[in-house]
Amino acid sequence: MNKLKMAAVMLAGGCALAASAYDVRFKNIYQSRMVLQAGKPNDVAGRANPGAAITVTGEAVKPGRAPQMISLHVKADSSGRWTVTLPALPKRTVLKLTCSDGKTSKTIEDVVFGELWLCSGQSNMEWNFNANTIPSDYLEQCRASVPAFAGDIRTIVTERNCLVTECDEIGGTWNRIDKGEDLRRAGSQFAYLFAQLISKALDTPVGIIDSSVGGSRIEPWIPASAFKETNVPFHTQDRRAFRWDTYQAALANFAKDREDFMARRSKWLSDNPSNDLRNRNRDTMPQPPIDELALDHMPAKFFNGKICGLFPLKPAGVLWYQGCSNDSEPYEYGELAKLLVTSWRKFFRTEFPFYYVELAAINDPQNEPVQRWSWGGIREAQGEVLALPKTGVITSADAGGSEKLGLGDIHPPCKKMIAGRAAKLVLAEVYGKGSAVAARSPYYSGVSKAEGGKFRVKIANADGLRLMPGKDKIDGFAIRGEKKDDWKWANAVIEGDEIVLSSPDVPKPVAVRYGWARRPRLTLESAHGLPLRPFSTDHGSTLDYGK
Repeated sequence: MNKLKMAAVMLAGGCALAASAYDVRFKNIYQSRMVLQAGKPNDVAGRANPGAAITVTGEAVKPGRAPQMISLHVKADSSGRWTVTLPALPKRTVLKLTCSDGKTSKTIEDVVFGELWLCSGQSNMEWNFNANTIPSDYLEQCRASVPAFAGDIRTIVTERNCLVTECDEIGGTWNRIDKGEDLRRAGSQFAYLFAQLISKALDTPVGIIDSSVGGSRIEPWIPASAFKETNVPFHTQDRRAFRWDTYQAALANFAKDREDFMARRSKWLSDNPSNDLRNRNRDTMPQPPIDELALDHMPAKFFNGKICGLFPLKPAGVLWYQGCSNDSEPYEYGELAKLLVTSWRKFFRTEFPFYYVELAAINDPQNEPVQRWSWGGIREAQGEVLALPKTGVITSADAGGSEKLGLGDIHPPCKKMIAGRAAKLVLAEVYGKGSAVAARSPYYSGVSKAEGGKFRVKIANADGLRLMPGKDKIDGFAIRGEKKDDWKWANAVIEGDEIVLSSPDVPKPVAVRYGWARRPRLTLESAHGLPLRPFSTDHGSTLDYGK
């Protein structure tokens, strides 16, 4: 077997090799200092010799209570995998756990019970406290807040593995964030600040699994089985329609195709020995095959390497911060986002809540009524997830830019405002702490009608809908007639939970949009300070792209 082919086999099958370890052990996600879900049974998994009899013993200590002893027995299956189920234990219980096959043993300790959240997506989720655009005073404030939580916030940043087959292990190390300097290894800034707010409100430890990749598309996060079962159509980054059969063939044939390429390339060089001939005949030069193993935008690859190995852990919920890299195909993103949610719930075997962060603002302020092919389309497509139960959106379209890099900075360096909105929403809807009305942004309800020269839209969650502080008039609304590209700025009036729009240039209005731009003009908010989310009444996510 040549070296290239052997590397491909090891990459695709390395997880099977890991599963054949002879010493009994826990799966890598189960480590000292980790967080398990309080108040519910927890599955704990490991590896041993096939057929080995495994004993799992532990001591669970809750302050003020007598220690609870745990003893569980299981037999490893034919592949060496074993799983036991811990009893439900209350928050702040600290566990020491040992697995043994009678010959060797492995112990993890300082395992605490609290709330466990999975945080995934692209760079704005990945964004940590080490970025050079973070203002020094903000960073010092964040560092100063750490000691108050004294071991209650624990995080793991999963290693970046991009795999073509599912792997039931992940890389990474659980860390307790005890001191300000620990923030350098806390992982996602957004997720850590969210954890602080949840921990304080619920008086509980919080564990964060940060499994994100900057610049990633959504397709690599969705398992292959989900695509194959549903036949959801999508395109690759080079705009080609994706075909599973072609992809599988490319994976299987890469080594042979590369050998063929090298032979054809050598012959071409021999046939064209001079630079002049090579320039003249460049169109006939053989092209190397695409190395599908190395491409990180292909389907399932990050699910295989960064999500699959978390099972059988069951997080309390998921926070998702992604969308930029799919912005040129918003007409596909909604279906893909729903597939992500449903496939993860199926994989983890739990209907956990799922919350996503709406794309932040970027580039120059909106200067035309509608910016076609802008982030308006992807924001609208993101919202299709809300058709599923137990989902929500954290509004971010009014955030963006940085002092160092200006409005064009795609990464808002300070995540405290967005983390605060996420925590407020999760506390209200998942934990029953606070008002859901106060935690959700106002949004277009899908109800609109034309009345003569006016267009009326209904706004849901419109509690106290008002002009934002510092704004002198309602702005950001666009209106058009039958001509799809002829948008005009609209005059707007709030009437209870409705907005009435008109323009002297549009006598017979047909459609309205709001904040349809990369950096939208947002001027309305609820009484609770949350902005009205951008929207269109004419499904701009498909209309703008001719789909």
